[in-house]
Amino acid sequence: MKLLLATPILPHPPRTGSTLMAHHWIKHLAQRHSIDLFSFARERAPELGDLTRWCQRIETVCLPRWKSRLGKSLGSLSNLPPLVSYYQSVEMLNKVRRALEGNVYDVALFQLTHMLQFRPAGYAGVTFACLEDLQTLHLQRSLPSCPWYGRAWQRINMTRMKRYEMSHAKQFDRVLLTAEADAAEHRSLLGHAKLDWIPHGVDTEAFCPSENVLREKGMIVITGNMFHPPNVDGVDFFCRDIFPRICQHVPDASLWLVGDRPAKSVRKWGQNPKIRITGFVPDICPYLRRAMVSVCPVRLKIGTQTKVLEAMACGTPVVTTSAGNHGVAATSGEHLQVVDDPALFADRVVDLLNAAKWEMFSRQGRQYVVRNFSWEKSAAKLEKLMEQVLADKIKQ
Repeated sequence: MKLLLATPILPHPPRTGSTLMAHHWIKHLAQRHSIDLFSFARERAPELGDLTRWCQRIETVCLPRWKSRLGKSLGSLSNLPPLVSYYQSVEMLNKVRRALEGNVYDVALFQLTHMLQFRPAGYAGVTFACLEDLQTLHLQRSLPSCPWYGRAWQRINMTRMKRYEMSHAKQFDRVLLTAEADAAEHRSLLGHAKLDWIPHGVDTEAFCPSENVLREKGMIVITGNMFHPPNVDGVDFFCRDIFPRICQHVPDASLWLVGDRPAKSVRKWGQNPKIRITGFVPDICPYLRRAMVSVCPVRLKIGTQTKVLEAMACGTPVVTTSAGNHGVAATSGEHLQVVDDPALFADRVVDLLNAAKWEMFSRQGRQYVVRNFSWEKSAAKLEKLMEQVLADKIKQ
């Protein structure tokens, strides 16, 4: 197949969930298919890494931060959601439209809500919207944690986003999510959109246990981008309501916050001598392999928490909330521990720090990820779905 993939962020280096997904899909699909990549970049001549080996053609549009912020500000005066206006670009629209002229592609894939606007009106070829999760649902579920002074604006934004996603999703042959658990609620929001799901993945060869690395007694780790609001809220929740309880039972417990660009409300926890904040690290595996426990205390229930998958793949037992397990769908007490009550959450972490069933969770957690969340399986399901839609198109 000849594929066109349009992404809001250049998938090199892959540092976020969406760039990881695009990076690995390209890597695996390029073995059997031809791929042309269209993406935004912060520089005019970005470094492309392995993308040059995997893609037949790469087109980038420079979107400096000042320009995207201006677009977002101007978008607030229109009926477009800020996230969409942030990425408005006539240059990108023209590049994609010219590439799709003549129907030379078997499938065109547009990643995330930001990129739906670049599907040319009237295009007759097969198109996929790879949303991962619905922004409408994201805004809706995060409303209770929004400051009171921002809720009116969030409701306006939610209305705009719902209108935008509903109208655009109907133009695509498939709308793809990453969490099967979101499917029913998404169908009600998207109306007649043809919905399916593709699991997120983990590089299970890179994320793996190491016999050469010793576990550090009492070490707990939280990973993820520390500027992402759900992660920031989760860190506050854990540091305020859970970690002090753990320290009462395990005096030598330590907490490592490992992730890029920690927000001010995350950095304040560094005043506690038991809490260490790393900022950006090139590789989180060394921290996951040293930790006794990885915790994911997020409270926004949407999508798949890759941090949970990465920890389990490294053989590090996980304690998480039901929101953190939402897209992972592992069995509590068998693959990981799922707890929402702060006191019970602390108890489960203490048990693991004291090695209660540690080996079982380490072994069974990794087995679950290898069995269900490898990038090979993710790309294979996408490939099969594209072939199926193309076959159905031919029959029509």
